[in-house]
Order: sequence, then C-alpha cells, then structure tokens
Amino acid sequence: MGKKIASQFMGMMENTIKPSVTNSLPAGEYRSKLVDLFFERLHSKVEAQLVDLALPLYDKYYSADEIKSLIQFYETPLGEKTISVMPIVMAEMQASGQKLGETAGRQSMIEILAEHPDLAEALASAQKAARPQ
Repeated sequence: MGKKIASQFMGMMENTIKPSVTNSLPAGEYRSKLVDLFFERLHSKVEAQLVDLALPLYDKYYSADEIKSLIQFYETPLGEKTISVMPIVMAEMQASGQKLGETAGRQSMIEILAEHPDLAEALASAQKAARPQ
C-alpha cells in the first residue's frame, strides 16, 4: 500500500517537473534519453525513502488501532479508489492553488502600486537601473 502511493506520488512529481528539467538542458538528441534515465534513477532513490519518511509520521499521528482501521478501509473498493486518485487530487489542488496564488499576488501588487505611486516610481527606477545598457 505505502509503496503504491509513493510510486504514484513520484509519477505526479515527475509530470510536474519533467518539462522544467527538460527545458533546463540544451536541445539535442541526447536530451530525451538523459531525462528519462534521470527520472528512472530519481524514482529508485526516492520511492523507498518516501515510505521510510511516512512511517514515523503515521506512528506520530495514528494509534495502532487507527492504522488497522486504515488498512481495512484501504482494502475496500473506496479505499482502493482513494489510493489511486489521492495523488492526482493533491497534484490538481497544488496546481490550482499555485495559479490562485499567482493571480492574487499579481492583483495585489497592481493594487498596491496604484495606491502608492511613489513605490511605483521607485520600482520603475530600480528596473531601469537594473537593465544592461
């Protein structure tokens, strides 16, 4: 059960960061193979360690009886579905939360600069000074 969740987590993480890793490397025929080998190695290093990291946390927050109940739940059809979709739900929530944060951050900055023209001028001056000439 724990290994399956760790594997799903790693798959979701890979889907999230693979484009960044790929784009960080210069283009070439080698790139696809290098990225695939990188994620294969990363999976092998991290999956088992994720389970090891989770065990003390489960021990910290759940009693032995609660763990037994969780195991019983995860053996039900709904429990199996929960295991399979939870990493996807969490990844989608993370992506949506990131977009929300970016939008709210952009709007907040626009509002603050509109309310404080002195800060807007100082920002514009700093940006101009930072540009290479």
